[in-house]
Amino acid sequence: MNEIEKILKEKKLEIDNLVIPDELELRLKNKLNEKTSKKPIKNIWKIKIAALFLVIILISYNIDILAFYGKKLIGYNELMDSTLKELNESGKGQVIGKNYKFKNGLTVTLDGIMIDDNQLLAFYTIKDPNKRIDELNSVITGIFGKYYMHSGQGNIDENENKVQWIASFESPRLLEKKLTWNFSLTLDGKEESGSIEFILDRNKAMGSTLKKHIYKSIEIDKNEISFDSISASPTTTVLNGTIQNILELVMDQINHTRFRPQSLDIKLIANGKELDEKTSGISTDMKGIKFYKEYEALPKNLENLKIRFISFGADYDVNQQVNLKNFKNNQSIKVLNQNIKINTIYESKGETYITITTKKDVLLSRVYLILDGEKIELKETISSEYAKMPDGTINHTRTLRFSSTGNDLKLDIKQMKYNKIYEKLIDIPIS
Repeated sequence: MNEIEKILKEKKLEIDNLVIPDELELRLKNKLNEKTSKKPIKNIWKIKIAALFLVIILISYNIDILAFYGKKLIGYNELMDSTLKELNESGKGQVIGKNYKFKNGLTVTLDGIMIDDNQLLAFYTIKDPNKRIDELNSVITGIFGKYYMHSGQGNIDENENKVQWIASFESPRLLEKKLTWNFSLTLDGKEESGSIEFILDRNKAMGSTLKKHIYKSIEIDKNEISFDSISASPTTTVLNGTIQNILELVMDQINHTRFRPQSLDIKLIANGKELDEKTSGISTDMKGIKFYKEYEALPKNLENLKIRFISFGADYDVNQQVNLKNFKNNQSIKVLNQNIKINTIYESKGETYITITTKKDVLLSRVYLILDGEKIELKETISSEYAKMPDGTINHTRTLRFSSTGNDLKLDIKQMKYNKIYEKLIDIPIS
């Protein structure tokens, strides 16, 4: 408790600097000279009582300070953003202070938690005298199920034998009270598990600051992206949406026209300022393809809120063949509305080389060359070059190498990745 030690040292200096009046010092000396210690036991008890009285004064003077620091999570300032620091200063964190020691000497301490409607933040410390600290695999369990970790960040000390973490877990259900943090660690090829039980203090729990259904969407090449809801809490803001529902997903699977999302660039703008993005994810299950974006907490005096949809990238099923039999240099073709320029085709040492140019974010992710009816796999991509065009776009030129030659050539494009810019704004009502 560095803060408490600092306070006590300051009080010690104040006492050390006290100046005793000369008159009082003279009286004490005279009194001592006049009397011998006839009742030593009584005088010793007086000294002890006086010392005890002094300690009581010091503790009483600082009791509010000690109680205040007992409510705060100490030592996590470097990992906390400004929002978490403010919540911690106001005593919103729940101090736990329980630990588990592994057989190899490594100790895990759950220092405390913060909880609101969006997440449970676990603040924990790992200490290992052997400097073999690694990240824990962990999950929180309760009566109503498991709560998985979303993200985390850690900070290792200069001696490399201690690391502090802040990990984000799913927010426990309302009726959960007694929880168990289960974790495991693998060292020297051996896995060991441990756990720490703790009781949720619901008085420390924080709710939400804004919850709204959005019901707005933006058209993309293959479908549309729907923005379903936004949930803001004191620690974070989460945006949820849908890329494909289950029916659309099944139909694309049947028609061999599936696309697999790769990137989703979405900004959240509050009061004209872009919020920092913390983490994001895309999942595919029986509900379809869903996504979430997590940002920092909303400002307290929220006046307006907007979604800025910048771009979407995916790996698309193509299944398109391009006949190259009567090919001419620098011939362009269209694949999913993306321009592919075939610069040259040549043979060397029994192999076929095809040089192409596309925009920098267009990639033939699965491509074959059909030579006289035989499908040949792509051996490698070589001679990769980038060039900036006058309009600001960047072109990517590279050569595809196939380990065979033939007379009748067809480029068989099965899948292609590309990223498309949209730059759309959506207003979110806040009232």
